[in-house]
Amino acid sequence: MSEAGDQAKVVLLSMGEDGRPGIFYGWIIVWAAFVLLTISSGITYSTPVLFRFFEAEFAIGRGQAAFIFSCSQVMAFLAAPVAGSLAEKHGPRVVVGGGLILMALGLIGAAQATSYGLLLGSYGVVVGIGTGAIYVPLLGLIQLWFYRHRGRASGLATTGVGIGTLSFPMIAGAVVGGLGWRWLYVGFAVICISIGAVAASALVASPALRGLNPDGEMDPTAQPGAGANSGMSLREAFRDSQFYQIYFCSFGAAVISFMALVHLPQHVAEVSGERMSAATIVSVIGLASLASRFGGGSWGDRIGRVRMIRVALALMLITSLLWWENAGGPNLWGVGVYYVVAALFGITYGLSIALLPTVIADSFGNKEISRIIGIIYTAFALAGLLAPTVAGLLRDWFGNYNAALTICMVLCAAALGASAGIRKRF
Repeated sequence: MSEAGDQAKVVLLSMGEDGRPGIFYGWIIVWAAFVLLTISSGITYSTPVLFRFFEAEFAIGRGQAAFIFSCSQVMAFLAAPVAGSLAEKHGPRVVVGGGLILMALGLIGAAQATSYGLLLGSYGVVVGIGTGAIYVPLLGLIQLWFYRHRGRASGLATTGVGIGTLSFPMIAGAVVGGLGWRWLYVGFAVICISIGAVAASALVASPALRGLNPDGEMDPTAQPGAGANSGMSLREAFRDSQFYQIYFCSFGAAVISFMALVHLPQHVAEVSGERMSAATIVSVIGLASLASRFGGGSWGDRIGRVRMIRVALALMLITSLLWWENAGGPNLWGVGVYYVVAALFGITYGLSIALLPTVIADSFGNKEISRIIGIIYTAFALAGLLAPTVAGLLRDWFGNYNAALTICMVLCAAALGASAGIRKRF
């Protein structure tokens, strides 16, 4: 593109809805999604840091503690299809706002729990549903506001997941000893209904409602795959083999991601004997995923978003092997090898989270994008139910994570093979 063309594109992307220079409102949507994802993911991924307090207070084992996290993930992704449909009917602002209220209520209920069952119901069910009502509508919304820059926009928005995963566990690990996990959850609830509400108020369901086109393009026909009614319905997607290929790839990636997020911190804490290492490992994953989203989304726009997903799956397989080789204890690099594993998992996790919704949109179009994303993300519900809990039980039975990691490697290899048949079509 010529220099004049580059300058014109910059001006185009900075035009407001009234034609005067300004920020394209799609980037405001990205900012709001970033804040909301920071809050929801930060609260979610702080939970593994609190396992030892749950185990001590409620007299439960590692598997039961992990099931609290698993249950919240299952409920989040089971709620996703419903949340996606509601967002398309009533708008993302209403649905995401309702999700924030549910998260706050669940956190307050968990803070008052006097038994494992009450904790599981409040956090595992109510907070989980609230998370699902936030997550999928935001991912679907980004696809409607962007086409050419979907990878970059999704990468920047989901950077919030990385920021939340980086910061909240560190905060939780630092203050829970003095403040207590119950007051920590009350503080999280206050964040949901204050900062979260401000961000949710900025959400707008479609660029057309502001007289705009995706990416701020002036010509609505310049991007034929970006129209709100362009693409497949959910029923048509169900009859498409690519739907099931993406579903399986999502499941495989989710299993190893949940395994790393939940059990790698516990493994490092056991090996090193340092309690703070658990929080540090989660934050390393968050920092690496944050870095990968900044560059991964833009690279996906340039070289192909499907191709970048394949790169993520291949790296995930290699990283799983590295963890498996050190599952019995650190070898050549000592404890530092686990931080390398955490960083590599963070990169693959960041790429997957940033690019998966864009690959779904590229595969099926925008017609019912939130519903299709919601259905495909039930793969995460299945993975969230099985991966942390089964891995915890296998560790309790065998005294190590070798069996669980072997299963993860097989799934990663199968998912990488399935990704070979995915193609961009819209």
